[in-house]
Amino acid sequence: MKILFRYILKEFLGNLCLGLIIFTFVMLLDHLFELIDLVLNKGVGFWMTLQLLFLLLPSSLSLTLPMSSLLAALLTFGRLSEDNEITAVKASGLSAWNFVRAPLTAALAAVLFLIPFNTVWAPHAHSHFRQLYLQVLQRNPLVRIEEKTFFEIGDYHLYVEKKDRKTKEMKGIEIIQTPADNAPLRIFANHGEAAVDPVRGMTFNLHDGTIAQIDPAHPDQWFYTGFQTYVLSIPFQQQSQASSRSLEEMDNQELQAEIRQRRSQGLPYPLFAVQKQLRWALAMTPLLFVMLGIPLAIRVHRGGRSIGFGISLVVLVVYYVLVMGGAGAGQRGLWPAWLAVWLGNVVISVLAAALGWRFLHQ
Repeated sequence: MKILFRYILKEFLGNLCLGLIIFTFVMLLDHLFELIDLVLNKGVGFWMTLQLLFLLLPSSLSLTLPMSSLLAALLTFGRLSEDNEITAVKASGLSAWNFVRAPLTAALAAVLFLIPFNTVWAPHAHSHFRQLYLQVLQRNPLVRIEEKTFFEIGDYHLYVEKKDRKTKEMKGIEIIQTPADNAPLRIFANHGEAAVDPVRGMTFNLHDGTIAQIDPAHPDQWFYTGFQTYVLSIPFQQQSQASSRSLEEMDNQELQAEIRQRRSQGLPYPLFAVQKQLRWALAMTPLLFVMLGIPLAIRVHRGGRSIGFGISLVVLVVYYVLVMGGAGAGQRGLWPAWLAVWLGNVVISVLAAALGWRFLHQ
């Protein structure tokens, strides 16, 4: 019994690690390119970039651990069934429960881990990531300058047609100022450079351009001033939104406090209720996916890893379509939050119970 338990557990955990590596890499691939660009082209330190990557991992683990649990169950029991090891062990007089003890134990441990992880640790990690990224932007706002993309600094909007990665020279520069109490100002420059001064803020050295400004007395007329060199300093401003917290950064206690406050004020709160329920529902999925994956792998026992990956993708797509669709209905107030979010878990549970009953009583 102990040998069989360790044998199945070892293979299950190996496939689980394989799934974690693959799914984590796929989900963070887009962010990895951005972080590599920060190091190679934008002068952000390697240690700072590594910290950002480390804080990104929890954002994906809430999804990759359940996905990997399903894949591990499919691969493990698909191989055992294909090699007739399950038939051989059953012939020795052991029941089907002896097969499922190891993966169910591992899945239960994953659930116990994901409950505090989803409700407390992951939101805090997301908050730390945003704070660290804001520090990167404050220390080096030039990171935000991208070709053919508008970005804002206070009441200034900057657009750059082309940016040299090595020399940092910019071409085709357009800067638009939209002050609340004055006419808009447009600056066009053929080329220029930007630098960061901790006191003055961002300084733009612009060359060969024009300044266009509306005549306050005649709004349909513009003043145009040409220049060969123009120096523009944009001071740093403390943005009020930097201290606010997004929905993903609030742990479940904060979400519950927000729900109570909004309920007492008669304000809508489905968005917060759905987010709270979603974290609990996702925490339960490793156990449900393993319960579904074991009998499913035995019924479709040929094809190896390719069929395992294929089935897992189908199940995951169906589940997350149900969850996201239900969450959308819950956020709009069409369904109660608990019903909207837990619909996918209920469907997986019914399928797992139907297939598992036949497997355990064969």
